[in-house]
Amino acid sequence: MRNLSMESTELKFLIENKIRHSYVEKYINKPFIDQEKIFILHYFYQDLQMSATKKQQYITTIMLVQIALDTHELIPSKDTDEMTETEKQLSVLAGDYYSGLYYYLLSELEDIDMIQILATAIKQINEYKMKLYNENIQSIDELFTTIQQIESLLFTQVARFIKVEDTIISITKEWLMINRLYQEKENIQNQQFSYIDHFVQEQISDTDKLTTIHIVDEEIHSRKQKLDELLVHLPYHFIVLKNTIRDKVKLAYNTSVAEEG
Repeated sequence: MRNLSMESTELKFLIENKIRHSYVEKYINKPFIDQEKIFILHYFYQDLQMSATKKQQYITTIMLVQIALDTHELIPSKDTDEMTETEKQLSVLAGDYYSGLYYYLLSELEDIDMIQILATAIKQINEYKMKLYNENIQSIDELFTTIQQIESLLFTQVARFIKVEDTIISITKEWLMINRLYQEKENIQNQQFSYIDHFVQEQISDTDKLTTIHIVDEEIHSRKQKLDELLVHLPYHFIVLKNTIRDKVKLAYNTSVAEEG
């Protein structure tokens, strides 16, 4: 697993070089490349019967899809004025630029089935994003479910396509959601836009930031419990993966339940 982490770091540098564009970087921030998402993809692909170069191409392509989605998401809610019109237009164009890169890489792979999987995932993610943007959310539970789908759907669709075990897919969903909740909490603390904070402020009168943070903390705790249950019941040969995830999520080691052998 140490090698997997090191290779994930190397892949991050490869992706950074692939997407570098001086004009884009001059006007908007460099795109965030989530190394843990690279790690997840690397884990999915590690045992597949294909060359290391081809695995790199697939992982890079999927991460470019994520970067394009993330870049388009930089455009804030319609109720905020955090970006100028020019910055919004440049963010859209940058997202389209990254989209063009992954279409180019997919054409090199000549994998029509993967193109269809990614296209379907992108469509579904954008539908969930429109629910957020149009404030078509009725409850806090629906909000959390929508955010989790946005955060994990790309990876779960790919995982199912390449026959990753269902339990690993469930673990991936919880892991990614926990990471997103920590990001939302940081945004709230730093007075940056958060869909969770926006929803709570709109739905519950006389609510302060501390109340919203408490709601996020409770959800993080609940998700950690669910993730822990999933990890505990993985067979013993997954022990290195389990410990890696626990370390990354800062999850206490569960000693109350005997892990399966």
